[in-house]
Amino acid sequence: MLALIDRRQRRRTGLRLPVSLLAFTIVTDQLTKAVAERFLAHSGDLHVWGGLVTFSLVKNYEGFLGIVRGLPQSLQFFFLYVCVTVLLIACLFYLFFLRRPNPRYDLPLSLVTGGGLSNLLDRLLHDGGVTDFVMLAAGKLHTGIFNLADVYILAGSFVFGFLFFSRSGK
Repeated sequence: MLALIDRRQRRRTGLRLPVSLLAFTIVTDQLTKAVAERFLAHSGDLHVWGGLVTFSLVKNYEGFLGIVRGLPQSLQFFFLYVCVTVLLIACLFYLFFLRRPNPRYDLPLSLVTGGGLSNLLDRLLHDGGVTDFVMLAAGKLHTGIFNLADVYILAGSFVFGFLFFSRSGK
């Protein structure tokens, strides 16, 4: 009986980080998108720090970096909805249902999953469009327009890759 209670307690404790990070990423991304929509819809582009950062409201219907641009509608739907949903369900299953002896991937996977869920939510709520509003530029170099969920997805991916490739004999 004590072992069962101990295992349940460890399971609950092990879920705190993923649940907290998923909630944090979704809430902060949705809040920043709402603020961007409220202020940028009427004011137009906002350039700060000498043009290093530009806030510009865009609805993105083509995925990260326009990855599905030019594809037929059926393939766009398949990649942006079906594939993304399947991947997010797999990530959630891993985080919440698989027994993991080492939770080293919980942080990066929670960031990626939370960002992906928030962008999918945005796509579902806004007729297929994701709200993007930030662009970074230095001289002629510049990023595409992105949102906070994209930052979470990239940060989580980099941390995941670092942890994966820096495994010490595991």
